Amino acid sequence: MLTAVTLNAALDKTYHVREIGFGRTHRVTEMFAVPGGKGINVARVAHTLGARVAASGFLGGASGDFIARSLTEMGIISEFVRLEGNTRETVTVFDDAGRIMEFLEPGPHVDERALREMEETLARLSAQSRFVTFSGSVARGLPDDIYARFIRLAKAQGAVTLLDTSGEPLIRGLDGLPDLCKPNREELEQAAGRRLEHIGDIVRAARALVERGIRWVIVSLDKEGSVAVSGRTAWHITAPRISAVNTVGCGDALVAGLVCHLERAGTIDDEEVMAEALRLGTAAAASNALHRFAGTVRTEEVELLLPDVKATRLNFDS
Repeated sequence: MLTAVTLNAALDKTYHVREIGFGRTHRVTEMFAVPGGKGINVARVAHTLGARVAASGFLGGASGDFIARSLTEMGIISEFVRLEGNTRETVTVFDDAGRIMEFLEPGPHVDERALREMEETLARLSAQSRFVTFSGSVARGLPDDIYARFIRLAKAQGAVTLLDTSGEPLIRGLDGLPDLCKPNREELEQAAGRRLEHIGDIVRAARALVERGIRWVIVSLDKEGSVAVSGRTAWHITAPRISAVNTVGCGDALVAGLVCHLERAGTIDDEEVMAEALRLGTAAAASNALHRFAGTVRTEEVELLLPDVKATRLNFDS
């Protein structure tokens, strides 16, 4: 099983109006509501790709009820800890001209009771899972080192761990030594403390994290694809050319495709297996970009895109 953890889930609402303008009433012509949050996106894509998936984290109130019910209806196992407050909502408004406004709520506070329950839930799920992914921002009330604590807990139960976050939770989370880490270029720059202009700079910065004990560092580079670095090798994965509709959630789809292939292969140490996992993840990310809502892929699109994804071994000293 794969467990995808989302510590700051959201109910994502999208409104379509004819024209956005200040000081006026907007009549909504379309409205969509879907479960949101990076880890939930991972869970949805991994489920679409055929994995048995449990989604965990914190949920509360009517919004949390909607998310849990929606995931269960999709066939995803819902293993969330309940909070007193209401799970945050994010509202995106777009108009016929393509203009966008976003409203992001802060979300509820996590108390000590909920944190202890989450630790117990995570330990149980980690013992049943080959992979546990930790994605996205951290809810209010949680310490910046929460990912490091949770990664150690999951690894102690025998699970392979992946971290995908940013800012201080990323910096502190690296201390937990996740087996895999998936920063984008900007996030790797935060960890490295310097600008990374070229592929060689990215490889060297990723190697510095590997030398700390992280087994693979996968750096997503938008249209440039991604770079993956281990203690023995480095790969550059090029993305297919597409007309993107929405790039939000592409990194989550990359994570989902990656861990789905690695779970089936049963190893993260084989270099060729990792290259194929990265190709699948990149094809899943490209499929996600073809859809309006994050966490949406189509298996037939992934299969069509996969031949256009290329994996090239890099000079490790580049």
